[in-house]
Amino acid sequence: MNADVVIVGAGPAGIFTALELLKKGSRQKIVMVEKGQSIENRRCPKSQTNKCVNCKPYCHITTGFSGAGAFSDGKLSLSYEVGGDLPTLIGTDLAQETIHYADKIYLDFGADTHIEGLEYPEDRKEIRKRAIQAGLKLVDCPIRHMGTEKAHDIYLGIERYLQENGVEILFGYECQNLILENDVCKGVTVSDRRQDFEIHAKHTVVATGRRGADWLENLCAEHNIAHAPGTVDIGVRVEVRNEVMEMVNRVLYESKLVGWPKPFKNKVRTFCQNPGGFVSQENYDNDLAVVNGHSYKEFKSDNTNLSILCSHNFSVPFNQPIAYARKVGELTNMLGNGQILVQRFGDILDGKRTWQKELAQS
Repeated sequence: MNADVVIVGAGPAGIFTALELLKKGSRQKIVMVEKGQSIENRRCPKSQTNKCVNCKPYCHITTGFSGAGAFSDGKLSLSYEVGGDLPTLIGTDLAQETIHYADKIYLDFGADTHIEGLEYPEDRKEIRKRAIQAGLKLVDCPIRHMGTEKAHDIYLGIERYLQENGVEILFGYECQNLILENDVCKGVTVSDRRQDFEIHAKHTVVATGRRGADWLENLCAEHNIAHAPGTVDIGVRVEVRNEVMEMVNRVLYESKLVGWPKPFKNKVRTFCQNPGGFVSQENYDNDLAVVNGHSYKEFKSDNTNLSILCSHNFSVPFNQPIAYARKVGELTNMLGNGQILVQRFGDILDGKRTWQKELAQS
């Protein structure tokens, strides 16, 4: 197959690459390769089975059009202070400007116009004061909450828009390798597990996201492509009754708290808070089971869940942060006999495991 542009991965980076090309009036032939399914064909059977069945050849929650975001709670953090290293790389002003630009695209496709976290200034001040007393920084971050079910509709609209405007999306095809000639990328080799074929293109965009991070790292090493490891976050997901988080949920919807606690002073932060939300299991290709959280716009639970993450950077002599995080996850899976490890906070402080009887008393 021949194309002008081939995009590997139909997560947010790949989607917005294609959208931007169309928005600029490009007439180039764009081919997008995605090993998962279209948004309308992504289904997790857990709602029927009440447990993760470890779908093969990949988890539908983490793979497919729009990436893992399709099954998250569809939250858009509208501040440059939240997220990765983008402000450091391009500057805070351009980062904030780009966030607003991307947010407008979501609005164009039907995102909720309401923004959380802008009301109740006196209550926000009280939460900030309590955070300071705890040695934490509260980051002011407006939140646009689309909701899990609404996000599905928005991404379906984006998928159809791309296809209607000539973007060819190959679902069920996995990128195997890059086609390199004299250190110039000429396209990719893809496979649908039945046949392999080449896509030759003038431009290749690799946007494989978290699912393809290991693959991309190995690919760079194989072809001597310069690359640097990023930060990896390792942590736990905490679930409490809504009453415990009532004020924060009402005033902020999501608390963005950051600290550098003793003795190691690594960056620790809260992430992905889900008022009235649900904890869900995700499985990766090496059978690593981890958890995520999501919340619907209409359907609510009695609980709030959020992540508490510790950031790790590695350089010399070890520089494989993702492999390190995976090993930590594998050990917790081993302790849980292949299942998600669940503990009460008090039992963690006491240094003991949580038994089913004790869990039922929570």
